[in-house]
Amino acid sequence: MAEALVLWEVSRKQDYIFTSNKLKENIGASIIIDKITSELPTKIDERYQENKVYSGGGSSLYRFKSREEAKSFIESLSEKILREYPGVEVFMVVEEYDDEVTKAIDRAHKKLAQKKNQRKNSGQQLSFGIERICSSTGLPAVKKYPEPDGRVRYISYETEVKIKNDTRYERFQKLIPKGYEFPSMFSELIKGEKSYIAVVHTDGNRMGRLQDELKACYAHLNGDITQKNEEYLLNLRRFSDDITKAYEESFIAMTDTIDKNKKEIFDCTNIKEKVFPVIPVIVAGDDITYVTNGKIGIETARIFLEHLSKKQIRLYGDKFVNLNACAGVAIARVTNPFAKTYQLAEDLCRNAKAKLLEECQDEDYSLIDWHIEQGEFIGSITEIREKYYISEDGKNLTMRPLYINNEGNFRSYKNFKTARNYIKRIKINKKSVSRSKLKELIGVLKKGETETKLFLKFNKIENYFPRLEGTSGDYCFSSDGTCLYYDAIEVMDLFIDLEGC
Repeated sequence: MAEALVLWEVSRKQDYIFTSNKLKENIGASIIIDKITSELPTKIDERYQENKVYSGGGSSLYRFKSREEAKSFIESLSEKILREYPGVEVFMVVEEYDDEVTKAIDRAHKKLAQKKNQRKNSGQQLSFGIERICSSTGLPAVKKYPEPDGRVRYISYETEVKIKNDTRYERFQKLIPKGYEFPSMFSELIKGEKSYIAVVHTDGNRMGRLQDELKACYAHLNGDITQKNEEYLLNLRRFSDDITKAYEESFIAMTDTIDKNKKEIFDCTNIKEKVFPVIPVIVAGDDITYVTNGKIGIETARIFLEHLSKKQIRLYGDKFVNLNACAGVAIARVTNPFAKTYQLAEDLCRNAKAKLLEECQDEDYSLIDWHIEQGEFIGSITEIREKYYISEDGKNLTMRPLYINNEGNFRSYKNFKTARNYIKRIKINKKSVSRSKLKELIGVLKKGETETKLFLKFNKIENYFPRLEGTSGDYCFSSDGTCLYYDAIEVMDLFIDLEGC
């Protein structure tokens, strides 16, 4: 009798999580998705644990001895989700197989993609126009909800379920050092005059390629097809677990580094009051999103990526691979709509991945990209860079995205830090250059290399901006037309160095 696979995925995860600008709802929605993919089947029936191949990140794969068992699983799970988690959309497919399970998994993925692409529009009457409306979902409200500031708002059943599932202490406490509490609101991430937070989104590189390598290892195994299928499914589950472990360990290493540098951030965070300046929002395999203080967003992402790039996981036998990821850091005022800031972080992460694909076909590295959202720029990060980050003489003002572990490329984080250290040490007549003078230089850099040369010579600081490693050229620009100092100057008010890794 043919066995059967059930591949299922939570659709539109970002829409579900980031519909609201309320932290409890964002975290609750993220935890719901994790519960559905990781825990819900075993809550229905503990025996389903034996059927699991992998789960997490909004996607899961289960195996069953027959199509009938698979369909029964889908019916039970679907009913549970519909009853207990309104607003969650799940796609499920069944794929029978009596051949190589790798081929069956490929067929299941194709079937799932087709099902998602054939999504039919459906209409339903959500309101009769006489109810109170939930501000988060636009759905009819079912109850009043008291806010911490004393106000009362009306919420829908979907919002109520999200709030009830904000169990961050149970889920995420292990990710921060002992003795700290999570902020209850985004505003508790910051203290002082700079009311900026950073949304950091990271995503693993070339996970599909790693899975293809795993399949290649499996293809060379000896034995009958049943044995080979068992071996492969066991290794696929271990691979998924190892990825999750590596990312969580890198996150913990990052938060430990913040704790070791806590004195550096006393003035801009509430860490002295034992409120830790990091809020995990999504922790799902290689998909990580967290919010932190705007001044440490870039450095925390760097630390996370550096730790991750030192990780190795076993594919099969003595075959090991290194892990890399890209990160997008969106720095914005705390009042900026959270969904908009997250979308920017996701766009920045995609931009870093695109740069990696463009420049490194056969090698893998970690990259980081960031942007300070001031509200004046509209469009994708590519459109923003093309419109606002090109000088009047056609030169590229930014080196971003930057390589974390590819120092052979001059667009490296190391060179960015070197540039930052140079501008921190600039002195004229034994006096530090004022921030106003450096900010004036930002405007001059936008005019181009000739204007920059005149400005530096007039202020007698032409020797204070040397070439960076692997570059040639003068007056803050490399010979290939890239400005080497714009990034460091632009971010100088929203950047604190975190030592150690």
